[in-house]
Amino acid sequence: MQPLMLNDLINTGCSRESSEAVHIYIVKRYAATVSEREFFAVENPSVLLVKSGGLKMQTEETVFDLGARDLLFFSKKSFCRLIEVKEKLQFSLMVFYSERLSRENFKYQQTYPFLHPKGKELMKISLEASDYLVLSLICRLLHAEEMNRPGTDFELELQRISTNLLLFELKLIYSKYFAYGGLHISRAEKLAVQFLTVLSIHCRKHHTVKFYAGVLYVTSGYLNRVVKQVTGKPAKKMITDAVLAEAVNLLEDSVFTISEIAEELQFSSPSAFDIFFKKLMSCTPSEYRAEAAERFKSR
Repeated sequence: MQPLMLNDLINTGCSRESSEAVHIYIVKRYAATVSEREFFAVENPSVLLVKSGGLKMQTEETVFDLGARDLLFFSKKSFCRLIEVKEKLQFSLMVFYSERLSRENFKYQQTYPFLHPKGKELMKISLEASDYLVLSLICRLLHAEEMNRPGTDFELELQRISTNLLLFELKLIYSKYFAYGGLHISRAEKLAVQFLTVLSIHCRKHHTVKFYAGVLYVTSGYLNRVVKQVTGKPAKKMITDAVLAEAVNLLEDSVFTISEIAEELQFSSPSAFDIFFKKLMSCTPSEYRAEAAERFKSR
């Protein structure tokens, strides 16, 4: 099968059956290179976050050279082409379906210039390490939820909450790096951002609300309430989702055995990890790894 190119990923439409307002691609092996020479129109506003390697994108006026921790905003109706892919390119791609965002009235979507067709130029940001870690974690959270194929009303609501969280973080980044004056951050939102930053660093090793509350000098109950107020999920649920996202990420990397992943994520045994994963994903870690391997083969 011919590997999907970047323009294919950005311009893939959302099916009528799907409920998602944003789709997350976690690309660990990008095979398409020399064939992406033609300019293409961006149909879905998107954000590309480079993990490793690099690439060069060209618009009608500018060439963007991207490396690790760089972020690129693709506005709808902009024209661009991929002119170079560097070795070991890995990235996350967030593709937004703006009609669905508007129809569902997501909390933060109205504040984003890149979601609306006013500005047609691409925008690049070189992220600080802490901003990269938080945005990367949120991408993995959404990716893990997508892999779980949400179907119940509760699961769909969790997906909606995570989408709002992604929009909130992009709003913070846009405001910080482009000096956008329309953002006012409450004390609760500031604490939630601090929690997400600490969580993105420590989620593999620390799974209790007490740990994060101690780092942030607040009580566990207060942290749970504030995080739920801002994100829609209590801190404990965010921690669980972060551990799951790390598990999914590690399972898609064949370098680690399942026993090693269980140890890395501080589970008491592989069987305890198996129970945790199956409860949330409706399949065992081994079954998920086999499905992931088939998905990579088909790309």
